[in-house]
Amino acid sequence: MSRRELEERVDELAAEHSGRDFADAVRRLHDELDPGDRETLQEIVLARATNLDEAVMERVDARGWFRRQWDRASGDR
Repeated sequence: MSRRELEERVDELAAEHSGRDFADAVRRLHDELDPGDRETLQEIVLARATNLDEAVMERVDARGWFRRQWDRASGDR
């Protein structure tokens, strides 16, 4: 299976499942793959987890900046 096909499959699983169900679906996919494809799947999932973590931190940072600006504009400190 190509990397692109695995990425598309992970996208499909993410659209169909969330949370624990998604993790279980990825585990089932992992069990169906040969060792080389398993490694590629792990790379894909880790990269997406890193991207998600970065996106969450960006939102947290942006909210903090917004809140500071709001407080400054409203006179609260």
